[in-house]
Amino acid sequence: MKVSTLIYGLLATMVSAMPTPAEDAEPTIEGIELLQQAQVQASSNDVAKRYTSGDTANDLGGACRAITVIFARGTTESGNVGSIVGPPFLQALNSRLGANNIAAQGVNYPATVAGYLAGGDRGGAATLASLTNQAASKCPNTKIVLSGYSQGAQVVHLGAALLFQSVANRVAAVVLFGDPDNGQPFARIPANKVDTFCAAGDLICAGQPVVLPPHLSYGANAGQAAAFVDART
Repeated sequence: MKVSTLIYGLLATMVSAMPTPAEDAEPTIEGIELLQQAQVQASSNDVAKRYTSGDTANDLGGACRAITVIFARGTTESGNVGSIVGPPFLQALNSRLGANNIAAQGVNYPATVAGYLAGGDRGGAATLASLTNQAASKCPNTKIVLSGYSQGAQVVHLGAALLFQSVANRVAAVVLFGDPDNGQPFARIPANKVDTFCAAGDLICAGQPVVLPPHLSYGANAGQAAAFVDART
């Protein structure tokens, strides 16, 4: 994440906390409309090349794999999986589980500071949910992993709330890094499927819009996160 502490600090004085949607209700009409809009974007991910490195992953358009990982990057990061957590996490999964077993798909969304301050980008959440629906429909035997870093973790929370229970049941693991919504449960996904990495001193995890070095440290947790996924897939 390339947003300075000063920018977050100034913006923090301009906004108040916004409530998150209830996760125990079925998707709303508004949520379904967002899903329909996002489906157009998700269906365009027809790049068959498997992810090996870099800030962009578009494997969902290729062959089905044993595990499908849908990852949402942090605020202002490049590509669709970013650079701080996405690449080391995906590479750790490839190393541990075998690259031929992993399909990695990033979530295309603006990842702006405003989106973070609003509690997570709603369009990004709809895109994540649409990609999850696509993976579940296209690959009936794949095990789905949802993951996100910083605002990407907010997007995972919001996107999971848009899933019907039948699709949520297909999610084998959720891995969050530097989660601004740290501690908030997923209504449709059991807690034993969720692992959250929040470093000591990371104020983002404490609900404060201030980026300090601990918030940029989660690449070091890639191996632990991959082990968690391995144990649940």
